[in-house]
Amino acid sequence: MRLDDRKPEKRTKRNFGRKQKYAGLGFTFVLILLIFGALNLFHEDREFSDTENRMLEQQPEIQLTSILDGRFMKSFETWQTDQFVFRDGFVRLRTVADRLMGRKESGGVFLGEDGSLYEKPAAVGTQTWENLDSIRSFCSRHPETAFYMMLVPDAAGVNPEGLPPFAPVESQADQLAQIGEYLGDSLKQIPVYDALREHREEYIYYRTDHHWTTLGAWYAYREAAGAMGLTLPAEEAPLYPVSDSFEGTLVSRSGYSAKADTISVYWPENQPDLLVSYVQEQEESASLYASEKLKTRDQYGMFLNGNHPLVRIRTMAESERTLLLVKDSYANCFVPFLTSQFREIVLVDPRYYYGNLESLMTEETFTDVLFFYNLNTFLEDDVLHLALEQPSTAE
Repeated sequence: MRLDDRKPEKRTKRNFGRKQKYAGLGFTFVLILLIFGALNLFHEDREFSDTENRMLEQQPEIQLTSILDGRFMKSFETWQTDQFVFRDGFVRLRTVADRLMGRKESGGVFLGEDGSLYEKPAAVGTQTWENLDSIRSFCSRHPETAFYMMLVPDAAGVNPEGLPPFAPVESQADQLAQIGEYLGDSLKQIPVYDALREHREEYIYYRTDHHWTTLGAWYAYREAAGAMGLTLPAEEAPLYPVSDSFEGTLVSRSGYSAKADTISVYWPENQPDLLVSYVQEQEESASLYASEKLKTRDQYGMFLNGNHPLVRIRTMAESERTLLLVKDSYANCFVPFLTSQFREIVLVDPRYYYGNLESLMTEETFTDVLFFYNLNTFLEDDVLHLALEQPSTAE
């Protein structure tokens, strides 16, 4: 047999071998998908991620209204992502790969030039305008009440100089101006961007966490005091460190390392007695601080014992003013500055509160209402407008 006669035979064998190889790879890939699918199917949902230090999405309920408005699919996708088997390991693996490639962003977190971690600013979305419309309508229904709003920029917004070069971030100064123009005179806005920007070289944001420090909250309170007619504090804040080992959510989410943070608390000499009631949990405390949280990963949770749907604070302050504070966790270290100014403060976190604020306004008499959010949280919030609806239209 001539050499040329063997070529088709060799080519056939080579093609057959290649097909076997591809078939084997395809079978292996399908097998891996089936294994992970089975593991996810029978894997018990977790409520909390220690690695990311946050609550995880739970399986959403199937409701016609949520399917029609798109909320079900959004919740379903988040649930699948949060509950994916071996998620924590994949998060760490992704971070290692990103660092080997020289990337300075992981999990929506930037590794700053100064060694601090910065949360990537959110963009203005459809839900932002929906929430703003609900706020304007809510204020117009209660003309006898004084309404205020404080939106707090985060570290990336106040100190963009610390970000990696060419980091694609939104301008929070522009976002705040846009929101302020839209709200107009429907309520009194408390601008804090310039004050925080002025003190950006100070320790006003944690290096490892998305929250601001108590010092940052102190500077913001000085602005709020002037706007709300509250007593101006002393020039120097009586802040006392209680921990120097805090590693926050940005470390957990990104896998980057940064120098541990120090947590300080506000402790004035003449702090009035108070009673903190966690309504849903049916628990009470005589302190705004839960020191036992300092022994956990969530050390920031020492402020007001973390996040709760509804908290009522009764004080011995010589004031007839009462405050409804609609807030996120940024307000937790801000509240201690308010307790000497109001007889009663009711805190509502709409992310966990399933009641209706319109009903709450009817049941109680508030002289003041303050909407208090970190700007990032506010831009991503998709539940505030539900809490502000009139009972007749609420779901």
